[in-house]
Amino acid sequence: MPSFNIHLAIANRYMQKHKIENEEEFLTGNIAPDFAEKAKSHYSIILENATLSEELKNKVIIKNFLKENEIKTDYDKGVFLHLLADKIFFTSFFEDEYLQTVDKDVFRKNLYYSYDKTNAYLVEKYNIKFPKKYEKEIEKNIKDNVAEKNYKTGGEVCILPFDKLDKFIEEVSNINLDEYAENCKNTSC
Repeated sequence: MPSFNIHLAIANRYMQKHKIENEEEFLTGNIAPDFAEKAKSHYSIILENATLSEELKNKVIIKNFLKENEIKTDYDKGVFLHLLADKIFFTSFFEDEYLQTVDKDVFRKNLYYSYDKTNAYLVEKYNIKFPKKYEKEIEKNIKDNVAEKNYKTGGEVCILPFDKLDKFIEEVSNINLDEYAENCKNTSC
C-alpha cells in the first residue's frame, strides 16, 4: 500500500481538482482502510505460494468493493480513492522486471525504506495534514515503524523516485471516481 503521506498527497490534490463538500470526512476515508483488517478492507485475494507480482495484483479487488458498497458520501469517496490508489500503485508503479528479480522481503524493506525517504518531501510539497480522527494513531504508527525497523540490515534502496511519485499522485488524483465506478460495472477493474 502507499504510505499515509502518499494517500494524503493524492487526497489533497484530488480536493483541488474535484468538488468535495466535507474535506475532513474525505481525508478520514482516505486513511480508514489501513486502520482495519487489511485483507478485508482492501478486498484482497490471498493466494498460497503467490509470486510477488501475483500477491500485489490481488491486494485490492475493486470490483468486490463496488459489489458491497455505494459511493454516496465524501467518506465513501475517500475510501474508494484509497483503494484505487493502492490498486494502481501495486499494478502499475513498479516495473515487472524489478518485481521478478526481488523477493518479497527485500521488496517490503525497500518499500518502507522508501516511504521514510519520501515523507518529508511529500509533507512539504503537498501540504499534508492528517485527519483529526487518525492524527495521533498515524504519528504513533510512523514512530513505531522507524523504531522497529531501525534499518539494521542495510542495503535498502529507495524505489520511489520523486518524479515518478509526483506523476502517480497526479494521475490518481485526476480520476473521476463516479465514472471509474461505473466503468468497473461493465469491465474488469
